[in-house]
Amino acid sequence: MAIGTERPEAGRREKGFRRSCPEIVGESPQLIGALAVARRASEDGDCTVLIHGETGTGKELLARAIHDYGARKERPFTAINAASLPAELAESLLFGHERGAYTDAATTTRGIFQAAGGGTAFIDEIQELDGRVQAKLLRFLQDHEVARLGAEGIQKVDVRIIAGSNQDLQVAVDHGSFRADLYFRLNVVPIRLPPLRERRGDIPLLVDHFLAEFGAKKGRNIDISPEALTALMAYEWPGNVRELRNVIERLVILCPNSTVHYQDLPSPLFPDRCPDFCAPLRSETNLKRAKRQVIEAFERDFIARHWAANGWHIGKTAAAIGESREWLGKQIRKYGLTPGDGGR
Repeated sequence: MAIGTERPEAGRREKGFRRSCPEIVGESPQLIGALAVARRASEDGDCTVLIHGETGTGKELLARAIHDYGARKERPFTAINAASLPAELAESLLFGHERGAYTDAATTTRGIFQAAGGGTAFIDEIQELDGRVQAKLLRFLQDHEVARLGAEGIQKVDVRIIAGSNQDLQVAVDHGSFRADLYFRLNVVPIRLPPLRERRGDIPLLVDHFLAEFGAKKGRNIDISPEALTALMAYEWPGNVRELRNVIERLVILCPNSTVHYQDLPSPLFPDRCPDFCAPLRSETNLKRAKRQVIEAFERDFIARHWAANGWHIGKTAAAIGESREWLGKQIRKYGLTPGDGGR
């Protein structure tokens, strides 16, 4: 009975959490899994969270969603990117300073931990902090006490810490550039945000989302052709969702017509021809049907190529593309693939 009542309640909480982060768009298993962990972490208002993800995957968006859905949502959310901090100012910006603590300290200033009192502080690219600041952060995580630069006393601060990194911090620990004890303190609830190339099936949803967002802002009703969408799905997106968002904004501004065609895509990013599986879509007139065919054609081609690259071994292929053996087997049967396909 308890199990039967838990599932609907968990589903309602999942939907509530998704509403708190409308900018995080997608239905891929990897993203859904990350959001499920984030939702559970949000319900514990104190646990430290470490978000791993490449640049542009949405680490700050997820950190803000954890804050907005949790018990601290009425309190401040502060964010800082450690990669943008001069080493000599990092300690001051995190912990604050007293007037006269150093040459340019004209006034007493609170750091982001005190500014977020009762709320959440997000430190992105945390691996960029130097060793001295890492040591002070470790001490803060242990006792939640702030000693501002130049101050004689200490102050208790109630704040939740969420850290982000675009690198594997375990590797940084192994290389000696990141403190192991700090890593263990931060890694209470780890969350990995997948890069966009690992969730290509979400690209049509993101494209529609950004077309609607920028179309509303700029007073344009823009759609996208199946060929252009297929090209967007085939691209590697090294800048992830942020790069896709910027491309769509550019297209909404510069596209001369109401539909984005392949030739409208930024020439530095895309080759002179559309992927081969665009051809059957040229005569399709129903947009929704065409988009579904784009996704299925891309998925079939993607699975076939990776299955061939892994010697048609289902287990190895599933691990390589980040899916389960069961899912991969189902898709192989769906598309009628056999060993020998995908070698092109």
